[in-house]
Amino acid sequence: MIFEFAPSEKFNFLSAFARRIGTPLLENVLILPPALGEGSIRPIRLTPDFSLLIHQYTLTEELILRRTATGNTADQVNVLFQFNVGIEKPPGFEGTARTERRTEYIVHITSPDISSELRFLSGIPIFLTVLSMSRPALADLLKIKQMNRVVEQVLFGNEGFLFYETLSVDAQHRLRTLAAENTQRELSELHIWIQVQELICWLFERLLARDIVKHRPVHRADAGQLSRVRAAVVADLSVPPQLPELASRAGMSVSKLTDLYKQVFGDSIYDYFQKARMDEAGHLLKQAGYSVSEVGYQLGFNNLSHFSRLFEKYHGLKPKRFATNHSNAQSQVVKN
Repeated sequence: MIFEFAPSEKFNFLSAFARRIGTPLLENVLILPPALGEGSIRPIRLTPDFSLLIHQYTLTEELILRRTATGNTADQVNVLFQFNVGIEKPPGFEGTARTERRTEYIVHITSPDISSELRFLSGIPIFLTVLSMSRPALADLLKIKQMNRVVEQVLFGNEGFLFYETLSVDAQHRLRTLAAENTQRELSELHIWIQVQELICWLFERLLARDIVKHRPVHRADAGQLSRVRAAVVADLSVPPQLPELASRAGMSVSKLTDLYKQVFGDSIYDYFQKARMDEAGHLLKQAGYSVSEVGYQLGFNNLSHFSRLFEKYHGLKPKRFATNHSNAQSQVVKN
């Protein structure tokens, strides 16, 4: 199923989507019909300038939400907190993933004039929270006195912007707590607003830490290509990315792709690949029960000493100690 929409200042996604699937809203909450899946989409109005839309469901068929921007119709900032289970092969990019990826936790920060496409697979739990904020109200909330080019573009820039971040473990927990909040209990709105402000604070601390000297405008076509490039970079973590091939498939020069990628994702393509690789190594050692050598070879390292040095640089521990510490911690939990 494909749902295409072009939002305006008066556009209501929830009402429009409910009409598209022929389901009435129940107390302003959309409950998915059994033919489409199980779960809900619910809005939470925090203040006149801050609102949430929480998607939690499992689908019986693939759903594509295709947002076509028609112009910067509102002085807004949209933040999408998305949990992705597994890595899907990106359209237009070849290669087969050799690792079974864990859940990814991604944040999109975007202006309303950037088109986007979200693809949700059937049979997989979907968790997506969309935070919409008024730019002036956000700037007033943050009160940042010394901002870098990234934050300046988000709060006051005249060009379209798109940035990605990866949710920290603490931010993941906070987001799950927020989504599970019982909105019928006393002080629930205050609890939710506090959680949202802490997420906003975490996010802008990360954006302030970025070191970007120049800012390239992100055109609508660029946004889709960059998303596909990112998917291709992490699709097979045993093979380092090849810049000329990625640039050719994205229809960009190598210099434009490398500049835009670092601007949007906060790291160079290779550094982003290496971080994803080390995150996956930690996951395989902790959750999947692989040995150090199995993990190293599965992620494309022929030299296990090199793998060990990179792992220690990223995680602060050698892989064997990392796995042992996790195993001991799990044993302690079981005993208690």
